[in-house]
Amino acid sequence: MDYFRSAAGTQPLLHTWTLGVEEQFYLVFPLVLMTCRRWRPGAALPVVGVLGVASFALALWLTMHWPLGAFYPLPARMWEFALGAVCALLPVMPRPRALPALAGLALILAGFAMIGPATPAPGAMFLLPTLGTALVILFAGPADPAGRLLAWRPLAWLGLVSFGIYLWHQPLLVMARYVWFGDLPLAATLGLVAASVAFGAASRYLLEQPVRQRRLLAGRASLLLVCGAALALPVVAGIAGHLRILTPASAAEAQRYGTVRPDPDYPRVTIPRSDPLPFVLHGDSHAMQYRPALTERFGKGALLSEPSCLALPGHCNKPVGDPAFDGSRAMPDRLVALVRDRGVRTIVWAQLWNWVLYDTDPEPHGLDTNVGARLLGEGMQRLADSLPPGTRIILVGNAPTAWPAAPPMFDGWLRCSAFWNADCPTSYRADAAEDIAINAALSALAARDPRFVFVDAQAPLCPQGRCRII
Repeated sequence: MDYFRSAAGTQPLLHTWTLGVEEQFYLVFPLVLMTCRRWRPGAALPVVGVLGVASFALALWLTMHWPLGAFYPLPARMWEFALGAVCALLPVMPRPRALPALAGLALILAGFAMIGPATPAPGAMFLLPTLGTALVILFAGPADPAGRLLAWRPLAWLGLVSFGIYLWHQPLLVMARYVWFGDLPLAATLGLVAASVAFGAASRYLLEQPVRQRRLLAGRASLLLVCGAALALPVVAGIAGHLRILTPASAAEAQRYGTVRPDPDYPRVTIPRSDPLPFVLHGDSHAMQYRPALTERFGKGALLSEPSCLALPGHCNKPVGDPAFDGSRAMPDRLVALVRDRGVRTIVWAQLWNWVLYDTDPEPHGLDTNVGARLLGEGMQRLADSLPPGTRIILVGNAPTAWPAAPPMFDGWLRCSAFWNADCPTSYRADAAEDIAINAALSALAARDPRFVFVDAQAPLCPQGRCRII
C-alpha cells in the first residue's frame, strides 16, 4: 500500500496506530511470559518463537486476502515484536562478531532499496530490515565496523530523539500538504524535516527525560492529572465538533453557500413497504442528490443504486473479472423485477454518465464516442422493451461539477480556498463542463423514443455560457 499518498495518508495522526499496537503487545506479552514461567521456566524462548512464526504466517496470508487486517492489528504484527523478544531471550553472545553485524546492516540497506509503495505489507520483503536489525542487536559491538558506525555521535543522537521525530513528522507534513496544492517544494520539505528533528529533540529534553528522571511531574497525582487532561482535550474537542460548537474556519462560508456533502454511508437500496411506489430512483451514488427533492414532491419512492456503476442489458462499465462485475451486471434485472413487482410507472435514472461500456469487444468504449453512444442507446431501448408498457424513464443528464474549472477544484471551491498557492474560480465556461456529448446522446435518445424523457441538469446551472460554482 502507498501509506502516505493514499487517502489515509492525509490523516495527521495516522502513524499513532503503531502506538496502539505496542500497547496491546505490552499487555499481552507479560501474560505469555508469566504463563511460561509457571508452566515451564525454559519454555519462553520456544513459545515466543512459535508465536512469531505463526504471526508471520498470518501476516503473509492476510496480506493477500485482507491487506488492512495485515497492516494494522496486532496479530499480524506480533512477529516483529517477537523477533525483538527472541533477541532478548537468547543467551548473551560471548563476543561481538563483525561479519553477522555487517550482514545485518546490509539487509537493512537492502530493505530501503527493495521495499516500495507497491510492496505487500507486512510481506516477506519486510524480513530484510527486521532480520537485519536482529543481527545488529545480537552481534554488533564497539570494536567492529558496524558497531563503530552506529556509535557515531550524530547517528546515536538521532536515535535518541527518533521517537519524538516519528511523532512530529506526520502532523507537520500532513498540515503542509493540506495548504499546498501539488507536491511540496523541496525547500519546504527539507524545512519540515528539520522542524520534525527540532521538535523531536525538544520533546526528549524538555518532556520525556524530565518526566522519566522525576524532575517534572514527579508526583503520581500530578502525572495522572496532566495525562488525564491530555486525554480529555481531544475528547472534548471531538464532542464540540459533533455538536457544532467547534467548527472549521470554512464553516461560515459553507453555511452561507448552502454547501452540503452526501452521506458517504448512504444505503444503496431502499424499498419502502407501503404501496404504491411513486417512483424508483436508479443509478449510482450521484442519484442521491435528487432523493430529498423527489421524496418531498412525490412521496417515498424506492432507491436502487450501485456506486460507480452504469449497467444496461448486455453491457456495463465493469470488465469481466472485476470484483464488482456481477453486482453491476445484475442491476437491470433488479430494476425490471422491482418495477414489475410493485407496479412502478416512473423511473428516474440519474448518475455520473462519463463511464465506458464493455461489449463483446474487450476494449472499453467511452459514451462520448460513436460506438459508446450506440451501445448506450441500444441498451436503453432493450431495457425499455423489458418494462411494462407505459413505464416512463426520466434520464437526468450530467450535473456539472467544479472539477473542470481548475485542478485545485477537484474537491470543490471550499477545499480549494484552503490552498495557499491556488486560485479558485467561481465559474467556468459551459463548454468545458464534463460529458456534454453524453448529455447530447441522452437528449437524442429521448427525442426519438417517447418512453424516455431527458432532463438537462446542466442548463439551470450554466446560464449565459458559464457554469456557476457558487
